[in-house]
Amino acid sequence: MNPDITIAGAAVTGYGEDLIKAGLSIDFGIVETVAHFKAASYFCPEVDFIIDIGGQDIKCFKIKNHSIDSIMLNEACSSGCGSFIQTFALALGYDIADFAALGLMAEHPVDLGSRCTVFMNSSVKQAQKDGASVEDISAGLSSSIIKNAVYKVIRAKSPEELGKNIVVQGGTFLNDAVLRAFEMEMGRDVIRPAISGLMGAFGAALYAKEKSAGESSIISKEDLEHFHYTSKSAQCGGCTAKCGLNIITFADGGKFISGNRCERGAGKKIDKDNESIYDFKYNLLLEMAESHIENPIATVGIPMALNFYELLPFWKTLFNEVGMDVVISDESSREIYYLGQHTIPSDTVCYPAKLAHGHIESLLNKYVDFIFYPCMSYNIDEGESDNHFNCPVVAYYPELLIANNSRLTADNFIYPYIDLNREKHVLSVMYDLLKKYGITKSKVKSALKKAYKSLADYRNEIFNKGNQIISRARENNQKIIVLSGRPYHVDKEINHGIQKLITSLDMAVVSEDAVFQYGHYPHPNVLNQWSYHARLYRAAQYVTTQPDMQLVQLVSFGCGIDAITTDEVREILESNGKLYTQLKIDEINNLGAAKIRLRSLVAAMEDK
Repeated sequence: MNPDITIAGAAVTGYGEDLIKAGLSIDFGIVETVAHFKAASYFCPEVDFIIDIGGQDIKCFKIKNHSIDSIMLNEACSSGCGSFIQTFALALGYDIADFAALGLMAEHPVDLGSRCTVFMNSSVKQAQKDGASVEDISAGLSSSIIKNAVYKVIRAKSPEELGKNIVVQGGTFLNDAVLRAFEMEMGRDVIRPAISGLMGAFGAALYAKEKSAGESSIISKEDLEHFHYTSKSAQCGGCTAKCGLNIITFADGGKFISGNRCERGAGKKIDKDNESIYDFKYNLLLEMAESHIENPIATVGIPMALNFYELLPFWKTLFNEVGMDVVISDESSREIYYLGQHTIPSDTVCYPAKLAHGHIESLLNKYVDFIFYPCMSYNIDEGESDNHFNCPVVAYYPELLIANNSRLTADNFIYPYIDLNREKHVLSVMYDLLKKYGITKSKVKSALKKAYKSLADYRNEIFNKGNQIISRARENNQKIIVLSGRPYHVDKEINHGIQKLITSLDMAVVSEDAVFQYGHYPHPNVLNQWSYHARLYRAAQYVTTQPDMQLVQLVSFGCGIDAITTDEVREILESNGKLYTQLKIDEINNLGAAKIRLRSLVAAMEDK
């Protein structure tokens, strides 16, 4: 380092931002989406669209009025990124640079589509059998990356959607074949800066230049030469989430803690004003389940899975009123998942459904008299929809459970077909089920009235709590996130503490069932036959009327019908000037990508 140089400011961005900022005393941290936007704006002040393809991810930004209007990222894996081409280059015995150069000269590029790497392998092998040259395969792979980005990440219908001034960046676009494939697909020339692979760093440098007001706090050359750290693992005991922490201690005694989902895990005091309705709903259900009746005539087991996260008040009240005790399964965890893993017939089903298998095993181990899990084609009709189906998994999962668990029998697993919209039908079914215990029809009828009231009271409590959180947020000038999803997304093992991540960014969190009553969206562009979807549409419409609200949608991997929902929710929001943010969640609890999206959302909200 030149002793005559004074560093006025330093900024860091990317997945290691917080760690580097803490370890090297960097002045500023900037979310990488904003860093890329700043860099692109430097080279093209009138930029309309930015696409960044790196080694492992794709980031796309629509720009409107010189601010980020929407953000799109690839969801599931690194297919369609730089590592995609590198994998095939190495497999064919080529250096990545040489392989890319060959593709630029191809005369007959192979059409490989835009599929997962697993399927692409077979396509490449078939192309080789058909006599395709290495040049044609290289060009085909470059085209495949572009098709994946344009039609699966951006979901563009035409080049006009991207605007006139397009900036491409990321190390993958240093590949001339990829650049040319993009220009050919879009039918126009685009701007590729010479530092395409360093745009994030360049944007961070521009940010540091804007924000610096003197000399940087970055560590000195001497401190850097003696820099060292120690690392240890620990488990946070601040709540039942029991986050796995990694604690790094630096030479100067400073600490950096990762793995925590909230401020408590980082050793900070939690702001009570940032209470999340997700935690409220979850605790309310657990408290409800803790009450038991004396001398019950039978003990009923209810698995805390899927739609029971909404209907527990109904079923618990009904069974308690006829003299039966209710025992719920243990809280969801990786251990619960492993407990039932051997009975899961397909790994393609969503994680919430996989967890149901463990909850059944949990109840079997509690030796309840029987497990109650009704099949429910319909959810409760809430109006403003073409129909009110449950999704097929929620509706008929009991059938799958008994077919795949040898411990379940007709005696210990009761799964009648029930439609809660038809009270006389429910009375008939439940009386037939309970009469062998000496329970009269009038007793069931009375219990049923109280069960419907209990469910209505629970829903009203959620609605009222949502209003309280919204009012308090507005008193404190906080932004409000409607974290929307399904009833089971309150399960801590499923949401992985995303709601705590949002409150740590100083935003309030409510759920779609706390606000959808205010929304009206009777005529969507799709067949509106799913009850939970109708809620999402109404919640999204309401958000468009509130200047201090944005909606974030939780989606589980493996949910086929959400492919329809997400597009419709996006249309509702973006056509009314709101941002659309989707977070896909499954077994993996690393929230690094989710945090980048949420911070990007915060930055875009501030710009707006």
